[in-house]
Amino acid sequence: MEPFEYVVVLTSLILGLGIAQILTGIADIVSHWKAIKLSIPHIIYVFVIFFLHIQEWWINYEYSKVVDVWTLQLVFGILIFPILLFIQARMLFPTGLRSYDTDMDLYFEDQWPWLYSIGAMTVVVSIWHNILISNIPLIEQIQLFVLLAIYIVFVVFNIRNKAAHIVFLGLQLTAWIIYIVMEDSVL
Repeated sequence: MEPFEYVVVLTSLILGLGIAQILTGIADIVSHWKAIKLSIPHIIYVFVIFFLHIQEWWINYEYSKVVDVWTLQLVFGILIFPILLFIQARMLFPTGLRSYDTDMDLYFEDQWPWLYSIGAMTVVVSIWHNILISNIPLIEQIQLFVLLAIYIVFVVFNIRNKAAHIVFLGLQLTAWIIYIVMEDSVL
């Protein structure tokens, strides 16, 4: 087995756990449909995080082509992104001590600062991966800097306006869908 295969198995396990969290949360909502008050920003963010999981799984394949020497430090660096995604997936739905929550608007209002802070960290890690692993220059990552700035503005200024969250998350989801549709990489 090649070193890349060891790494992709571990990242795939972490990403799979995140996807399982998302699908379980969706299943819980569906099974308690009458008791749940849905939230548009929450629903959009669920799809954003789901698409990020799939995109990260896909990007990991690209590492097989660009990484020549695998080191433990590199593996830890690569694992940071899927770990942050898993944490977000776990936090998207009430579980454990908060499993009684049925108002997803209130739940999202309580959780978004943490979710957006971790979202900002994932953007920083993505920029770092793009520079160090994929050799993508900073100038080609302007969209990530804009995304990072928006996350920071929401958190620092504690923007609670629901419409602002819907617009931000809707644009982010649209951008990820366009990216997936326009992706020209072929296996």
